[in-house]
Amino acid sequence: MTRRPIPGREVLAATVRQALDAHEWDTLHEFRTLHWDGEQITTGTLAAIDPSVHPTDYPALMVKVARTAVEQQQEVSTLHAFLLLFEAHAVMAPSDDASDDEQARFQRDRLERRFYQREDAVELATAYCADIHGRLWSATRRRDTGAVEQHFYPTPEGAPGGAFVNALRAVAQAAGAVLFGQVIE
Repeated sequence: MTRRPIPGREVLAATVRQALDAHEWDTLHEFRTLHWDGEQITTGTLAAIDPSVHPTDYPALMVKVARTAVEQQQEVSTLHAFLLLFEAHAVMAPSDDASDDEQARFQRDRLERRFYQREDAVELATAYCADIHGRLWSATRRRDTGAVEQHFYPTPEGAPGGAFVNALRAVAQAAGAVLFGQVIE
């Protein structure tokens, strides 16, 4: 399969930021396939994620969409990356010297997905993007201030983890392996 030059990190950083900027609060979450033709990034599949889909099911949804995209790209592939955009509520973890009650409340609220009920919660919209070369981008907007933070992680070392990011990286790595025979370690 023909290899195209790898897009510079700024190309996907701009794509992630554009996705975040276009996102309206309280709308569906999204999973996208991104394609690189050697000159520009375009969206292939945009899967809108219904609110009834539990976040623990997002990794399976990502695998399903990615598998279909890979199957459709066997002849000439432009598939290059995957982007997940979602909203969530975040709370700062208690400090090490916090009371046992405070630690327990935090863990209970985290496990029961009740951060949105807490007075110290911050609502966020976040876009993560992983490409077939093992790179990761993120952009997060706070609802209360509108402030945006963007990050780039050229390797998994030091990058965020969790089920969403791990699944995103896994589908990107698998797509790269199937379509181009490359394996990222």
